[in-house]
Amino acid sequence: MSEEKTFMRDGEGLARIAVESGMAFKQLQEIYRMTKTRPPTYLEAYIKRQMSRESVRGFMAFARILELLSKYKNNPAFLAKVLMYAVMLFEYYRREPLIKRRIAAEPVIKQIVEARNMSLENLSLELYGRNMDINVKVHSLSMNPKALSDEIINALKRMEEFSSLNLKVWIEQR
Repeated sequence: MSEEKTFMRDGEGLARIAVESGMAFKQLQEIYRMTKTRPPTYLEAYIKRQMSRESVRGFMAFARILELLSKYKNNPAFLAKVLMYAVMLFEYYRREPLIKRRIAAEPVIKQIVEARNMSLENLSLELYGRNMDINVKVHSLSMNPKALSDEIINALKRMEEFSSLNLKVWIEQR
């Protein structure tokens, strides 16, 4: 495996841990900036100080950064690359549950809309706990939006990814 792939793999792992442990994106971004301007000793002290705070969010991410500091102690530029990938992939892993559901939902919604001689212009999903809002923008709306919304909800509820969610589908016309 190439060095660059190793950096990306380590960055992906850190991004996942950061998201799962509740680390703020700006915190991760700040640590990345520090890797480019501060010596590793300073960064290690900073991470340990953050971990010692009473109710720190992202504790496991800080612990992983300490491990990475140790792994890349002989080359701080490599650590900076790992953190660069973590920053780039953070939002992807934060939104991964929505991305997977959109991949499942879009063909179903598109098929329903096109079967009614309309076209799907845009689709967006938001997840709040067990509640999901789905905004469907259609071109040439030719039926009652409530009926279309109900049909989409019924189709999605039959899918495993959506069966345990409370769905609200909002129809917009372009």
